[in-house]
Amino acid sequence: MGTACHITLAGSVPKQELAALRGGIDAALADVNARMSIWSPDTEISKFNRFQSLEKFPISPEFAEVVQSALSYSAMTDGAFDPTVKPLVEHWGFGPNADTEPVEEIMQAVGWQKINLENGALIKTNPNVQIDLAAIAKGYGVDRVADVIRKASHKNFIVEIGGEIVAEGSNPHGKPWRVGIESPEASGKAFGSEIFQTLDISGKAMATSGDYRNFQVREDGTRYSHIINPHTGMPAESDVAAVTVLASHCMDADAIATSLCVMGSDKSFQWLENHPEFQAFFILHAPNGSFTSKATPGFPKPE
Repeated sequence: MGTACHITLAGSVPKQELAALRGGIDAALADVNARMSIWSPDTEISKFNRFQSLEKFPISPEFAEVVQSALSYSAMTDGAFDPTVKPLVEHWGFGPNADTEPVEEIMQAVGWQKINLENGALIKTNPNVQIDLAAIAKGYGVDRVADVIRKASHKNFIVEIGGEIVAEGSNPHGKPWRVGIESPEASGKAFGSEIFQTLDISGKAMATSGDYRNFQVREDGTRYSHIINPHTGMPAESDVAAVTVLASHCMDADAIATSLCVMGSDKSFQWLENHPEFQAFFILHAPNGSFTSKATPGFPKPE
C-alpha cells in the first residue's frame, strides 16, 4: 500500500505464538494487496480495469465485499465518494500511469452508477470504466489485521496502517490507547512530527484524510491534492485541510474521511447530522493562512 504498518499488543505473548500471529497478519495484508493494488498488473483490480467489455467479470468474495461497500458509500454521500475516479487520479499525476486525455473526455467513463455488482460479478456499463479503491483499501486492511488478532484471542491491541487505526482494550499501562491527530503544518516532515490534538480511541476505528501530505505542484507554484472531486473531475478544493473520522470499522471511517474532504465543512456537518454513526474532527483553512478546528458533538474532547 506504499506505507508502513505498526501493531502493538499489550501483555505477554510467547515468541512462537507471536511468530504465528505475524504470519497471519502478513498473509492478510498480502491478500488485500493482491486484490486491490492498482500498482501491480497482476492484481484482481488491475485485471478488471483492463477488461474492456460489458460482459460479467467474476470477482472474489473479498473483492466483492469492498466494491459493494464502495458503492454503498457512493450512494450515501451523493457521489462525493466514487471508486471510478482512477483515470482522473492518473490524469492529475497520482497513479501508476499517465492519462493525458482531457478531463471532459475522461468524465464520460467516471461515475459509480457505471458499474454494477451482481451475483459475485462486476459489470461495466461503459467498457472504459476503471476503479481505484485506495480511499478504502487501507481501512479495509486495518480491519482485516484486527480480525486476525481477535481470532488469536488478543483483546488489547492497536493497529495502524498509514494513519488509519483500530484500537481495542487497554494499552500496556492499563489505560485507553491514545493517538495524535497530525497538524497540517507537518507537511514535508516525518509522520507524527507535529501533533494538533491527542485523543483516546479504545474501542473505535479512526481514519484521516487531508490535502497536505500527497500533492502535486503546478507550474505557477500552487499545489493541488490527491483527493479528486468526482463531480468536477478536478482536485478537490474546499476549506477542509484535514478531517479525522471515528467509526465502528476502519473501512467506513476511511471512505467517509475522503468524502468529507470533497464536500467541504458546511455540507459535511449537514451530512453528519443525519449520520450520527460517524463522528469527525476538522482542521480547516483560515483566510489568513492559519488553521482552525471544529468537531461534531460526539467527537472526544481535546486531551
